[in-house]
Amino acid sequence: MGGYFNIAGRKVATHHLVLGVLAGYGLVFKAVMPKTDKTQAPPIKASSDEESRFIQDFLKAAEAEDKKAAH
Repeated sequence: MGGYFNIAGRKVATHHLVLGVLAGYGLVFKAVMPKTDKTQAPPIKASSDEESRFIQDFLKAAEAEDKKAAH
């Protein structure tokens, strides 16, 4: 079927070598990518201060309700 390489006294299939190289590139790419903070909420774009306060109060009430339901 495919070719084999003799590495450290063992036969290793070429497709296993390819998969190892691709996995290595993927791991290096993931390690180099910048980490993002997913805990930060998206900004609130309200047309007025009243609307902004309403949204913030609603979110606080919803979080409090979730914490109460979790206990």
